[in-house]
Amino acid sequence: MIQPLKSSKTTWFVSWVDLEEPVPTGHDYFLPTLLIVTDSSGAPLAAPDILEELDQIRVENFLVKLFEKLGAPDRVAICPSEEWEDDDWKIFSQEHRVDIRFQRFDRGGPDELRALAQTVVLRFSREGSGTPRSKDVAHGLVNTALRVRSSRKKLALLRSALDRDADCSPARVELADVEFQNGNWKACLAAYDEVIARELPRWPSGHPAWWTDRETRPLLRSLYGRAMTLWHQGRHADAAGQFEHLLDLNLRDNQGVRFFIPLLHLLADNQEEAGEFFERYRAEFPGDYAEPSLLFGWGLSFSLEGNETEAREKYRQGILKNIFIAPMLLEEPEPARGLWHPNDRAEPNYASEFIDSYAVLWDREPGALRLLREAWLELHPRVAEISALRERMGDLQDQRYEPGYKKIWQELVAKDEQLTEPEV
Repeated sequence: MIQPLKSSKTTWFVSWVDLEEPVPTGHDYFLPTLLIVTDSSGAPLAAPDILEELDQIRVENFLVKLFEKLGAPDRVAICPSEEWEDDDWKIFSQEHRVDIRFQRFDRGGPDELRALAQTVVLRFSREGSGTPRSKDVAHGLVNTALRVRSSRKKLALLRSALDRDADCSPARVELADVEFQNGNWKACLAAYDEVIARELPRWPSGHPAWWTDRETRPLLRSLYGRAMTLWHQGRHADAAGQFEHLLDLNLRDNQGVRFFIPLLHLLADNQEEAGEFFERYRAEFPGDYAEPSLLFGWGLSFSLEGNETEAREKYRQGILKNIFIAPMLLEEPEPARGLWHPNDRAEPNYASEFIDSYAVLWDREPGALRLLREAWLELHPRVAEISALRERMGDLQDQRYEPGYKKIWQELVAKDEQLTEPEV
């Protein structure tokens, strides 16, 4: 019996081209990434798919549509990318019975392929809208940068925005934040200083609507970023001074710097400055929601001054606002973590960040732990009651079908508020 010869395996190649010319999308602009699928000869199997960023789900969907139209190949060769999730590609391979291989090759493609890509992109251009202003294009690129997930694409968008408008401070702030996130302290400090130098002269007098007026935010964010950078460099006194300048500028303190300042003074061994700020806080922010970190720092400050009564009271307030910080500092068993929490400042992650930032203050003042331990032991029965209540509340959140759920929930919230009031 004569058998037909087996044909050689068919292979598709998946690549992309990042274009550098901004294209309008609504009121914004983006730098197109054109997804291209070709056969082994380099001929496109379909018109390029135009993406804001390389998106694995979009790539998979594009391939599935081609499978349905042309039939699946034996193999798909994909250019590697940090955007890919390998496990997802394995699932895709199994579901569609296609061999997925990662292979580096010229993603630019032949000149005619690039010409085709450019032609497709031109269809996105606004007709009859005239030449857009460079500032508008830059602003639109920044808006897109804020919503993309790809760090590679975000950097490209921000740099393109600055190429078109050197005075685009929002792009400069975002780039400085990227340097901060990467721990490049020297680079991000220089970048924040550049924004401050450009923006500060814009607000020489008067009383701007700080933060509410979005035009003021690049300056406020840069001052904040500069202070955080100094903090990470271990320059605690300088960071505290920078935050105080920011607070003087915008007393509404939309960025919450009032909670950092006194603890930074304590980290810098400036007990007197810390005490003065706590008194300023008491006078200028009556009725404010004092964060747990501030209350623990205030308790420490009072204990260093020898004022044990006030120290114990501040510790009690702090413990009831976050039931995880004290046991972490004291190396005692913590409450269960899978509880309902009234806000993010009550969560264990907040406590972990507190320990990372400030535990050294109690480590170098062993005597300060005595008052904290006393306050913790006094409140331990109530903390146990709070934990039991919040565990019940966490369970109840999965049972909203229960008749009378709303009433029961309101009663439990009221009980939690009662238990966390220091006067109880």
